[in-house]
Amino acid sequence: MREGPFGKPVKKDFPLINITSLIDVMFLLLIFLVITTTFNPHLGLSLQLPESKTNDEIKDTNTYRVIIDSKGNIYLAEKDSKSSLPITIEELERTLKEIKAENPSASLILESDAEVPFRITVKVFDLALQLGYSGLTIATIPEENKNTILEK
Repeated sequence: MREGPFGKPVKKDFPLINITSLIDVMFLLLIFLVITTTFNPHLGLSLQLPESKTNDEIKDTNTYRVIIDSKGNIYLAEKDSKSSLPITIEELERTLKEIKAENPSASLILESDAEVPFRITVKVFDLALQLGYSGLTIATIPEENKNTILEK
């Protein structure tokens, strides 16, 4: 062991990295990310609903929405909820069974894009009927609003 002056052992100096400024930079990056990021689950989900002459608004709060976009992807959401979760047909069946077991009076709104192949819509509709959903509604837009929607 090396000895320093006066017989004391030499202290080894370890290199130190001052991370205080790095922590400040990381917090600034985190704040920037939180401020600039939008958490809108409906951002990429837009539907072109089919037109209908009879179109009544549903006021029941015990309603769930099954959404099928133009690519045939299926989503499930509560009626008043702005967020919708992507789901497969098998997961949809399991989830609808759970909803029906917890709440037998629950009803469904089927929001299917006008461009969706009819077989997908029928498959979801048939699944809901098999599980006992009697209050099944297909979402449409009124025919008189057709021109105003196309102009936007």
